[in-house]
Amino acid sequence: MSPYLLAYRLLLPLRYGHYLKRANGNRDKCHEALLHGTFYEEYDLYNFADKNDAQRREYLTDALRNKICRRINSRKGERIVADKWLTYQHWKKHYHRRIWRLNGDPDTLHEACTAAMQQGALVVKPGDSCGGRGVRHLIAENDTQWQKTLLDCSGMIAEECIVQDAYLARWNPSSVNTIRMNTFLLNGKVSLFTSFIRTGRQGSFVDNGAAGGLFASIDTSTGTIITDGYDEQGIRYASHPDSNIPFCGEKIPHWNTLQDLATTMALEMPSMTYIGWDFALTPDGWEPVEANRGEFVAQQVTLQRGLRREFETACGLRTP
Repeated sequence: MSPYLLAYRLLLPLRYGHYLKRANGNRDKCHEALLHGTFYEEYDLYNFADKNDAQRREYLTDALRNKICRRINSRKGERIVADKWLTYQHWKKHYHRRIWRLNGDPDTLHEACTAAMQQGALVVKPGDSCGGRGVRHLIAENDTQWQKTLLDCSGMIAEECIVQDAYLARWNPSSVNTIRMNTFLLNGKVSLFTSFIRTGRQGSFVDNGAAGGLFASIDTSTGTIITDGYDEQGIRYASHPDSNIPFCGEKIPHWNTLQDLATTMALEMPSMTYIGWDFALTPDGWEPVEANRGEFVAQQVTLQRGLRREFETACGLRTP
C-alpha cells in the first residue's frame, strides 16, 4: 500500500472534515490532496477539475518533486543550495557583485556601508528565504544611517544591487527580471531541462511569481520565448500588463553564454543532480542571482501540460 493511500485511510475518519473545509467543500480537491499530496493551489493552477486521473498523474506536483529531489540530491548539497551565503561561497568566482553576511563583525559592516555609500543602495534578504519573501531594497543618506540600518538587519545577507541590461528591463524596470534555468547532472553530463523568464509588476522590486510576478517559457535550445506570460493564479498575458511588451517570440540575448555558465556551475556541485538557477543579465554579462533546490516547474502552467515523464527521464528515474 502506498504511503499516500495509507495516510488517506488513516486520516479520513479523523481529519476529513478539516481537509474538506480547507478545500471549500470540494470533495474531489480534498481527495486529491489526501491521496496524492496535491496542494489545493496546484489543483486550481493545473486545472485538475477538468482532467481525469491519468491526466493528473502526468503532472509533477510539489509533493512528488520533493520526494524525488530527496532521492537524487545529497543532503549536504541541498544545505548549500538552500543557504544563500553558502551558495555564494561555493560559486563565488562566478559572481561579479559583493555579498556579505551581516553577523555583527565590524570589518564586514564597514565594508558593506562603504559599498552602500558608493552605490546608494543595497539589497538585504534572509539567507534561507524563497519566493522573494523578506527581500528589501535599502536606501540611506549617510554612513551613520547605513550602520544603524545594517545593524538592524543582523543575521541577514546584504548584496550590492544588480544593474540589469536594458533588454530584460523593458518588461518591468522596477524589478531585476531573471531567467530561471533548470539543470540536471547525470553521469557527469549536464542537461538543460527547462527555462523561463520571470518579470515583476510595476513598482515591485522582485520578479517572483509568489510576489505577483509573471513567467513565460523559453525554448532552452534557442533562447526564444515560446509562450505567453502567466501568473501563479494561472491568468494568461500575451503582453506584460504594465509595459505592454509581448512575451512569445522574443529572443533572449547572449543565450549561448548563459547555457555555458549554467553548465559550468552545475558541474561544480556533483552531489546535486537537480538545481534551479536564477540569472540576471547585466551590461557586462550574466550574473548568478541564486540557486534553488527542487524548484517549482512553472512550464506545467505555461505549456498547459504535465512534465512528470520528462522530469523523471532527465534525472534517470525513467527510461527514455
